[in-house]
Amino acid sequence: MTEAQIRNNLARNIKAFRAIQNISQAELAEKAEISVPFLSQIECANKFPSPAILAKLSDALDANVSDLFADKENVKTENYDFVINAFKAILNGQVKSFETFCENYFEK
Repeated sequence: MTEAQIRNNLARNIKAFRAIQNISQAELAEKAEISVPFLSQIECANKFPSPAILAKLSDALDANVSDLFADKENVKTENYDFVINAFKAILNGQVKSFETFCENYFEK
């Protein structure tokens, strides 16, 4: 595996864990005690964090450091509540969109 692939895996997985937890870059940066621009650079695979920063990021994301480097599209988490809440948010958004569609295109 090349350095670029490692950086890309890290970037993708941090974004995925953030999405699962529904937190912004600013919220994660604050939890991990790093700057938003630095987190952005990590998520763009332009910068590579130190081991200490990796530990802070994994703690803030409630993930194992190894999960942050996983070479797969589906990241793992021991806390399935994040996944369940993400699905609930998606489904709720779909229901709202369908309600709006019906209100706009059908007579009551």
